[in-house]
Amino acid sequence: MQGIIEIPNKSSFKINEVCALTGVKSYVLRFWESEFSEIAPLCSSSGQKLYEHRDIEAILLIKRLLFEDKLTIEKAKAEMKILMPRESLVEQNFSDNFSFEDVEISEDEFFSETAVNEEVQFVRENLTKRVLIESDLKKLMLAKNKLIEILNITEVLHQKNHWS
Repeated sequence: MQGIIEIPNKSSFKINEVCALTGVKSYVLRFWESEFSEIAPLCSSSGQKLYEHRDIEAILLIKRLLFEDKLTIEKAKAEMKILMPRESLVEQNFSDNFSFEDVEISEDEFFSETAVNEEVQFVRENLTKRVLIESDLKKLMLAKNKLIEILNITEVLHQKNHWS
């Protein structure tokens, strides 16, 4: 088969772009969408399917399992559940019974760049399954920065209005 495929640094891809990148025909891709929950394209306002990086990674993995490893669809589905679980680490860690009272970490530790970098390094080094892709980490970092901005604005409002 092919060597490593470099996925362009875009947030979403149209079906023809995905087909060109992966070498999978569009009708095959649509069939795989119905069989594998790991492929879950978004739908644009115009009704067009948009694929993210994790979808393309799933497609490439499915292609390898089916064509190179010669697995059946059922065996490939089972393998995909192990190799590429649909839930991210965030969803696993923040279940319905999550309570912030259970967390024992100071605000400074939570927002320190070192702590985040250590967590990212831990994920990269110790997990054999790649649950968070690079774009997910970037999105989390952007969200973290937005939260810091909101906290700063809130603190200023507290001081300005003498709230306790």
